[in-house]
Amino acid sequence: MKSFSLIALVIFLLVGCVPVKYVNYNNNAQASNYENAGKLDSAVYFYTQAIAAEPRNPEIYRKRALVYNKMNKFKEATSDIEQAISMSKKTWGLYYSRAVILEKQGLYDRAIPDYSIYIDKSDKKASDYYLGYWGRGKCYYYTKHPKEAAVDFTQSIKYKSDDIYLYTWRGAAYYEDSNYADAARDYETYLQKYPNSYREVFYLGSCYVQSDRKDKAMEMYNKMADQDPSIRVYFKEQHRLDLFNLEYRKEKVKQALEEANLNLEEAKNSGSASMKEIKLVAAFENLETGWGFGSSMDKDNKVLLDSVSLKIHSLYPLLKTKPAVPEYVRKFTVQAGSYVEEKNYQRAIELYQQALSISPYYPLAHFNLAMLYATTKDFRRAIAQMNSYIKLAPDAPDIRAAQDKIYEWELKVKD
Repeated sequence: MKSFSLIALVIFLLVGCVPVKYVNYNNNAQASNYENAGKLDSAVYFYTQAIAAEPRNPEIYRKRALVYNKMNKFKEATSDIEQAISMSKKTWGLYYSRAVILEKQGLYDRAIPDYSIYIDKSDKKASDYYLGYWGRGKCYYYTKHPKEAAVDFTQSIKYKSDDIYLYTWRGAAYYEDSNYADAARDYETYLQKYPNSYREVFYLGSCYVQSDRKDKAMEMYNKMADQDPSIRVYFKEQHRLDLFNLEYRKEKVKQALEEANLNLEEAKNSGSASMKEIKLVAAFENLETGWGFGSSMDKDNKVLLDSVSLKIHSLYPLLKTKPAVPEYVRKFTVQAGSYVEEKNYQRAIELYQQALSISPYYPLAHFNLAMLYATTKDFRRAIAQMNSYIKLAPDAPDIRAAQDKIYEWELKVKD
């Protein structure tokens, strides 16, 4: 009994002598590690433990609020950041964090005043001061105030001139304000560092068209067509520069959807099996055309493109004779396979993505991309690609194994 009591006393003394702040530092460190690893539930748990140890520390509430924000748990994020501000009203970084939370919810008008407080009150010599202007600039841009956005992006560049990413934001603001010359200069600056950035090449080409610099626009056309050979199929001869005309392209996509829907309706009502197949093939060709005109449009047209994509995915399994993928798409997948053999997984992923941006109905590319994502531990994307494979090829002999892979990967993304 005495021996047990002595052991208990030693344990008590060892545990009891650990300072609360040390324990709390450990909670903070673990929370931060889990957050950086993308294990957000675990990060919340350890930040909660840290708060229990130091309930009057606004910084821990701020950190947990930002984790909740990443999880799209906006009620919890708002509660935490409001608690932090109530504890320390003159900690200006807290207003920046609240603005970030409001911005993610699309509450741009409410985020702007908080960004303004941060800009007016915080230390202008701080390395992250430029983020206030960048954040407020984005909110002005999203609320259709491109002039104000451009002014803020200019200020953010003033304080962080080496962040080349800021130039593409200012370029977008200039573009929305129809200031194509300044927009072109910013896109050119960005492309000096990232010459193959598809979006910036597109908008630079559009700036050149709007400024009547057709020779320069053709350079951008050729640059994009080298990455996506389908461009030369849908935008050719006198229509090549229509690649940069979003309104024209939207109309072409809408027309293709209407024709596809008409053919699908006729297929549904057809009493002849052969005529039904003819109409289904025609509908698929309509959708493929719609995808060709729309696939590189900006995210503002996502609803239109999603409609085309969903119809392609639902129609493809119904076709008795599957359409062959274009030869240049096959080339991308063969090259991707070569990169896999070299264990250059990132380049292989890029090539499969390129293939699917042209032919989103290619089941084998979805399957191989899923396996590559799993190899690189990106299990969420692996699951999405494998689900696409199952939807496009429901009768494939390995469907059972594909579904089992999804079950296996789901275990690895719960946290």
